[in-house]
Parts: sequence; C-alpha cells; structure tokens
Amino acid sequence: RTQMDFPSALAILASPGGHAVPRAEAESIVQAVVNDPSRGIQALCHALECDGRDDLGTRRLAAVLLSTAAARHWSVLGDDAKAAMRQRTLAALSRAEDRAEMRALVHAADTLASRSADDGSPWHELLPALDDAAKSARAAHREAAVILLGSIVESTGAHMNDHHAALVALFAARLDDPVREVAAAATRALGTTALALQRRGDFLVVADLLPRILAACVDAAARRLDRSDDEAVAVATDAIAAAASVDCDVAFGPDASLLPRVVDVLVGIGTDPRLCPDGRARAAAFDALGCLAASHPGLLDEPRPTAAGTGAGTAGTAGTALTTTLADEIVPRLCAAAAAAGVDFTAAGRAEGEAESGGFAAAARSTLRRFSLHLPPAVVLHHVVAPLDAALLAGAAPSPGALACLAAVTEGCASDLAEDPIASNVIASVAAAMESADPGSKVAAVVAFKELAEHAGHALTELYSHAVIPTLVAAIRLAVEHETEGGRGDAAESFVAPAHASAGALCANFGSDEIAPALPGVIPPLLGGALGGWRRGEDGARGIRPRGMDRAPRTNPRARARCLDTLERFARAAAFEFEPFASDVVAALATLATTNGVGGGTDDRDDDASHTGRVDREGVAAVRFRALAAMATVIAAVGEESAPPGAVDSILSSATLALSAGSSEDAVARECAFRCFGRLATVLERSLAPWLGGAIASAAATLAEAEARGGFQPAVSTGDAGESIAAAEALGALVNSCGFATRPHLAVALAALGRAASSPSSPVALRVASARSLEFSLRPLEEFGGGDGDGYEKSAPGDEKSAP
Repeated sequence: RTQMDFPSALAILASPGGHAVPRAEAESIVQAVVNDPSRGIQALCHALECDGRDDLGTRRLAAVLLSTAAARHWSVLGDDAKAAMRQRTLAALSRAEDRAEMRALVHAADTLASRSADDGSPWHELLPALDDAAKSARAAHREAAVILLGSIVESTGAHMNDHHAALVALFAARLDDPVREVAAAATRALGTTALALQRRGDFLVVADLLPRILAACVDAAARRLDRSDDEAVAVATDAIAAAASVDCDVAFGPDASLLPRVVDVLVGIGTDPRLCPDGRARAAAFDALGCLAASHPGLLDEPRPTAAGTGAGTAGTAGTALTTTLADEIVPRLCAAAAAAGVDFTAAGRAEGEAESGGFAAAARSTLRRFSLHLPPAVVLHHVVAPLDAALLAGAAPSPGALACLAAVTEGCASDLAEDPIASNVIASVAAAMESADPGSKVAAVVAFKELAEHAGHALTELYSHAVIPTLVAAIRLAVEHETEGGRGDAAESFVAPAHASAGALCANFGSDEIAPALPGVIPPLLGGALGGWRRGEDGARGIRPRGMDRAPRTNPRARARCLDTLERFARAAAFEFEPFASDVVAALATLATTNGVGGGTDDRDDDASHTGRVDREGVAAVRFRALAAMATVIAAVGEESAPPGAVDSILSSATLALSAGSSEDAVARECAFRCFGRLATVLERSLAPWLGGAIASAAATLAEAEARGGFQPAVSTGDAGESIAAAEALGALVNSCGFATRPHLAVALAALGRAASSPSSPVALRVASARSLEFSLRPLEEFGGGDGDGYEKSAPGDEKSAP
C-alpha cells in the first residue's frame, strides 16, 4: 500500500467522521510535516491555495496549523520564507468568502504580524491591504479586515502607535455598517484600541483619541438602543466600559464634558424595559457603570449645578446655586434596578448563597457594591436603607431585593452601618425578614446578616449585642431546623451556609461575657443537629440535652459536621461562660463519639443524584471524630474538671489510634486527632507527656508528606490542606503549652514547622499556619523571669545555652 501524502492526510483530518485507522495515520503524517520547518510552512501555504468548495475544510485547517507552525518555527526561518508566507496568507485572505475560513486566516495573519513586529522584519503590505479590504463591497472582507486590525493593535503593541489615529477613524466609520457583524467588529476594535492607548501612556494622544472613541461608542449605543437590538447594544456598552476604565480623566474631554452623556446612556440602557431582562445589554451597562466608579470616582462625586440652580443663576437671584453629583443621579436608579427583580438563589446558590443566577439585577447589585467601595458611604447608604426603614415603619418584612442591596454595600459602608440609628434599624429589618414566611426573604436576610457579621462584626458585637444575639440565635435555629426537615439542594444551602458563616464571624468578635446570652438559644439546636436533628420543642428539661438520641438521624453527616464546627466556635468564644453547659454537652458528644448505631441512619446515603455530585459528604466515622474534636474544644474552654471521668483519656486514646500507622482511613479523622491534641494541650500541659512523642512524630510526618505532595501539584490548586494545617497548629500548641515535657521532641517539631513554613511547594495557607505556629512555639524559649515554671528556661534552670 502506498503511503498517504500530506494533502490527502490534511483532507482526512478536515473531514468530519471517518475511520479511526486512516485518521490516526493522517494525524501522524500531518504532525511530522508541521514539525519540520523546511517542509511544513511550504506545505501549509500550498494548502491555502487549494481551490473549490470541497477544499474549504482543508483550507481552514491549514490556516489553523499555519498559526501554530509559524509561531514555533519563526526564529529559524529565513527572510525570504517569512516574506513568502506573509504574501500567500494575504492572498488567501483576499480570496476567502467563508466566515469560518476568514477567521482562521485572520488569526494566522495576526500571528505573522506579531512575530514580524517582534523581530523587526516589517510587513509593509499588510496595512494598505487591510485598509482596502475595510472598504470592500464584500461584507466578509470588511469584517475580516476590521477584526485583524483590532487584533494587531493589541498583539503588536507600540509598533502600531503611529497608526492609532487613522485606525480610530476607520473603526468609527464602520460603526453603522449595514452588516451587523461588521459593525460589531468595529465596535470591539474601538474598545481594544482604547486599552492600547492606556498602555501607550501618551497623555496628549489619550486626550485626543479617547474622547473620540467614547463619543462614537456612546452615539452608537444610543442608536442601537432605539432599535432595541440587545446584542448590538451590549457590544457597544462593552466598548464604553473599556474606554471608561482608562484611568485618565481626559478620556471625557475638556472639563469632563462627555461624562454626563456617557452616564445618561448607560443608565438608560440598564433601566430600559424594552431590552430583554435576560439579555446581555442591561447587565453590560451596569458593569460599565461599575468601571466608571472604579476608575473615576472623583468625577462621579464632583458637584455640578442642577438645572434649577442654573436657571436661578441666570435669573440673577441671590443665594447659593443648587448642586448635585452624577453619583446622586445614578445610585437611586441603580438601587431600583438592583431590587426590582428580587433574588433568585435557587438556580445557583453555592457555598454561601451569593452565587445567584445572572441577569441585570445581579449586575446592578455588583455595580452597587463597586460604588460603595469607591465612593463615600453617604452617597450610597441612604438610598439602600430607605426601603428597609419604610418596611420597618409599616410593620412588614423588607423585600428580598432591598436586603440584597444591603448585602452588596455592607463591605464598603461598614463604618456607617455601625452607627445608630442605621445599625438598629438594619438589624431589626434583617430579623423581621428572617422570621417571614417568604423563603426568598429568609435567604436574602441571612446573606445580609453574614455580610454584616463579616464586615461590621466588631462594632455590632460591641455596641449592639442586645439586637445581634436574638438574630444570631434565630438564624442558627432556623438553619438546623431547615436541615432537619430535609431541606436539600441550592435553596437549602443558600440559607444554611451563610447562617453558620455569620455565627463564625460573630464568634470571632464577641467577648466571652458578650456571647453568653446566646448560649441557651444556640446550644440545643447545634447539639441536636450534631446528634441527628432538632426541631423546636425537642429540648430536654434543662434545654440542653435533646431528646431522641436513640432515633436514626434526620440530618446527613455533612450537616451534623457543620453543627459540630459551629458549636466549637461558640465554645471557644464563650470560654469559661460555657461552663454551665459543658458537662451535658461533653456527655452528649461522648455518646455520639462512641456510638456506631446512632450514626448510621438512612440520611447517610443521598438519593438525589445532583446533590450527591455537588455536596462534599462526610462519613459517619468523620462525624464521630469531629465529635471528639468538639469535646476537646469544650474541655479546653472550661477546664478538665468539666469532663466526665475518663473522657480525656478516651479522647487521647482515640486520637492516638487515628494517627497510628495504618489505622486511619479518613483525612478528617487525622485532622480532628491533631485538633484534639492542640486543644487539650492548653489545659493538660505537662500531663500530656506520655502522648507527646507519638503526636509530634505524626504531625511532623504529615507536614513532610504535604511538602512531598506539593512538588507534584499544579501551579493553581484548590485542594484541602486541613489535615496539614491542623498538624502545624498542633505542633505549635504542644511546644508552647507543654513546656519542658516537649524537650526530647523539640528538634523534630521545630524542624518540621520550619520546613513547612519555608517550602515553596507547600500551599500558602499551610506556610502561613506553620509560620504562626513556629512563632508560637518559640515564645517559651524567649521568656525569662516570671511565669509558672513551664517555660524552657524555667524548666531547666541554667540550661539556656543548650536550648535551640
């Protein structure tokens, strides 16, 4: 059988389908030719010259391969070969009629242009040819010319500086091309040119050309809006955003005279009901307004005379002329759009309920957030809280949209939100919505509460704990009850996750005496959820020990693990204030940690396939180990005397077993074991001596394994480093708290922490945790004088020189 030639192989690969054997042979032949610089370029250029409709796929594939081959072999090609390749590519462009073929050739020509610019071999014929093609009677040629010109503006950088003015004029002339694809390509090219002008950095050129670009795009957007052409408006708006993002106020002409027109058109597009609510144009307009807020906040907040003020001035009346700002005109309409469509978390509610489905309202809320971050809070906040105040006065719950606006501005306006009467009214509004019957209001309220807890938590816990605590208790009780009732999917996660996240943020800010009033309200649901489920009225006589521990769990293991984690946070924040509840909580957790039957309910399997694919489930064994870690946290918070007899030894034995070679089947078990040792070290101190050798050796081995794995991880990794971080934290706590008892193992511990903190292959979070633990470990070594005898110098007087 004769060997297949290159044109036949290229034709086979360009044809859909076909048998596997000839395609494999064709791939081998084409790859061998393309990898050969002396044969590949010539063969591909020849393929571009194939004639006839049957060769369309071959020419398109040849253009794609030519881009790759030219980039790969450019440095070894001679000047004649480069010139011939450029000439034949231009000739192929002039003959092409198919849009797909044209785009492949445009990419190839862009590659050749950028390589030519890099090595100083000019392509003199390119720009004249493209200028002629941009005026061609054939729409495909006009589109290809404009696309290629826009591409080489970006790819060749400063080599196009002398042509920027002519290109702006050419692109602007094509904005009203009768073929919408050509007009769209010209609009995108103007946006690309605006960004190229920013990189160029020539103030005079920017002052001359950017206002032209903005004016042309704004006028084009207005004309397309009159036709209600959603996609065409979106393309024009994208170009406006690119030009508006240039961090130079001269983009808007002398005295920023163009800015009011830009704002008027963008706000008009974003709020125009004629455009499709699910289309791209309205969202793109709000994104462009966000670019304005990020790049030109001073211009948006600059006082300007109002129409009334201007009229008063011309009439010669006395008094101060009335002024306003563009931001004052934008924000009310932005808030109205942000709140208009409500909040839809059911389609895409993810880890913390924030990833709502797309649409103009979501884009408006994103832009509202950018306004709050870049403009003074006074400009934004009163428009956001006004609907909340109105609903509060009317005795009704705020709308989900109004609460979503509050969540959007909380980070930027946190300082003002922490002042009365705003803070009290905001918390009351959130509480009212959380207790409403509308599921959307509940979700929006708890997301807003989470934002408040994360960004204004310190002020809220210090000044408004009387209002925050009842809201926090309500959020936790509703979250646990929701999961007990079998809530699943995005809607459930959108409420439950932010509720627990808000508790974590507030616990980090509450003092022990401040958080104490919340404990009777949150411990029963959290403990009940950890044990398998909780409903109102299922508390025991003292309100602590939930009934029904002998029943199969109604919550899945992941929900139970989350309840245990939040319960730990409350215990650590409350410290000794947790003491009245400690014995009952530890006893209940001990039952969970040592009982197999209670953990094996039917909810451990998930019959919802979509939920199974998305939720990171925790096994029953993992819940038991988390219960052990929670027990250790409670004991560390209130003291060893709170534990039932034998509980501490049982925790340490289970933790040691989890860390012993071959006994651990779950990374969560090892993580919890390290946390048990780290927590108990603070209260047991030297009493941990019999356990220290195994714990420190296991932690050091875990850090070494993490470092070894890190060398084989991709550059960007989102893997969970929880076990390694827990090991690092445990080492720091053991060395710091156990004093002289750790001396035999000190070199191993410090060396492991030092390697983990300095290794470039370790995840960033692990390096940070290891560095902190290393600092924490060294504190006893630096303490001279005073103390209780647990420092190394105090434990071994006169032996300071031998200490590391």
